[in-house]
Amino acid sequence: MAENKMTTVGQLKMMALRAKADSAAGIAALAALVADGYGHLIPVTLPVANWNGRAQTVKHPSLLANSGYCYLQCGDADCFMDCSDTGIKADNVIKDGEIVFRCEVPPDKDLAVNILRLEVETE
Repeated sequence: MAENKMTTVGQLKMMALRAKADSAAGIAALAALVADGYGHLIPVTLPVANWNGRAQTVKHPSLLANSGYCYLQCGDADCFMDCSDTGIKADNVIKDGEIVFRCEVPPDKDLAVNILRLEVETE
């Protein structure tokens, strides 16, 4: 018979601290790419009041619908786990100045998200 193992509160705290450290390291890596001239960092907020069902459109002038750009998004270190828990994801930019975010479960607070715009080679 398989042994059932329980996760202790201490283990959960350690997992949360590790996840926060991992997200901070990821954001630092994104910032390094931007500092080295490889991309443009676009910080945005997803206000809780702007969710329409499980989607919301965010506007920012640096979002360009151009095949020469690729966009990556990551929750800010302070809300990384909230973004993960609610399944926040962004669609491709198909209209200049706008990006649509979707979620599995609407969050119960505003979320800070960093979008990295990278230049990519097109054929």
